[in-house]
Amino acid sequence: MESTTTTTTEAIVNVSHEHGLHARPADLFVRCASSFQSTIHVYNQTRNPARKANAKSILGVLSIGVHTGEQVRIVASGPDSSEAVAALSRLIETNFEE
Repeated sequence: MESTTTTTTEAIVNVSHEHGLHARPADLFVRCASSFQSTIHVYNQTRNPARKANAKSILGVLSIGVHTGEQVRIVASGPDSSEAVAALSRLIETNFEE
């Protein structure tokens, strides 16, 4: 009998990009999230921590309205969840590689 354990990983990250998680940064975030198998959600911890958005959807990410100085919570469930959360956290922490 095969085990079907789902791994969930999460992190809270400060957004310091001058435009927050909008336009180009949101596009980079969604492209990065889409490269993983895991289901990934993102939350605006600062303004509405209960509302989640699909991290693989540009409209979803834009809909939670993350601005400079706010925190996001990234939650991933699946086989590559730890790698997904690490990559997305690193993308935000490096100011979207600017």
